[in-house]
Amino acid sequence: MKNSILILLALLLINCTSDDAKPKNDNPELLGKWRVIEQLADPGDGSGTFQPINSNRTVEFFSNGTVTASGTLCFMGTENNSGSGTFVLDSESGLNGGEITPNDCNSDFYRISFEIESSNLILWYPCIEGCGEKFVKIL
Repeated sequence: MKNSILILLALLLINCTSDDAKPKNDNPELLGKWRVIEQLADPGDGSGTFQPINSNRTVEFFSNGTVTASGTLCFMGTENNSGSGTFVLDSESGLNGGEITPNDCNSDFYRISFEIESSNLILWYPCIEGCGEKFVKIL
């Protein structure tokens, strides 16, 4: 009987797992709606800088790991055809960065990296030359 209890206890302990190592999507700083305020499109020599733009383009992050946009997530600068996808936080960068996987791009390998820097959200698109968008939180 004693051995049965020990075996049962050992099985329970072995089956318990911790999800502490998994990135969490409940970063209150990231969650919410963001509006684009600047774009960067490097000409190829590393001299590009973020430039102010006037746009209604938004992205919104939800606690269930989904993200929506008022334009496609496949490339920057368009407000047509809303887009959506999923996101994960990068465990190495803490809660300040991660990766978006859009649902509407023509590639299963397309990813957008993001980071929060000085209370701005920056999306880095996979361009040949550097390109990105800077957002400010609105909700």
